[in-house]
Amino acid sequence: MTNRLLAMLMVLIVIVGSMVISTARDTQGLATQNDATPGADATPQSGSSADVAVGSTVVFVDDEGNDSANITVNEVIYPYNGFGPNFTPEENAVYIGIGITIVNLDTDDDTFQFLTFFCGIQTADGFYYTPGAIRLDEKGMNTYPILGVDPIEAGESASGYLFFPIPADKVATRLFYAPSNRLLLLADLPAAEREAPSA
Repeated sequence: MTNRLLAMLMVLIVIVGSMVISTARDTQGLATQNDATPGADATPQSGSSADVAVGSTVVFVDDEGNDSANITVNEVIYPYNGFGPNFTPEENAVYIGIGITIVNLDTDDDTFQFLTFFCGIQTADGFYYTPGAIRLDEKGMNTYPILGVDPIEAGESASGYLFFPIPADKVATRLFYAPSNRLLLLADLPAAEREAPSA
């Protein structure tokens, strides 16, 4: 009887000891994970979810990790109404004009092509709208030239405007550039551009 009690006591000691060791390991692992979590003051990379104000320059990095171009959103016009006389705006849409400058940073004489149809405005409810076709009036053509897609020579720059029709009941929040399965945040739209226009 005494031997049986001693055996049971030893088994109980082994089980309790194993539980203590396991708990200590779990606690240590949790502490290690918490220590590895980036701090709140970590600097976000360009194109991340951090805000990018209008006027800020975002660096486009190529597939080899080289700085390829500087992209700057200079101006946001909300709403834009300078349409040509023969242009019919999309029904129930508001147009947003965005001025952009691209500088080719390449040092090997390679051209950089900014493909405007890869730009898009995200709305507060998660929808995504690309630039639309537009015809400007004479003043608009002189003041807000449409940004083309011609290759930019090394060391040169290109500037122009893109025009985005979005439904009038949507709230524009951000402008993205998404070439080659990438998503680069170009600008967080100002608060004034986040308000849905009145009917």
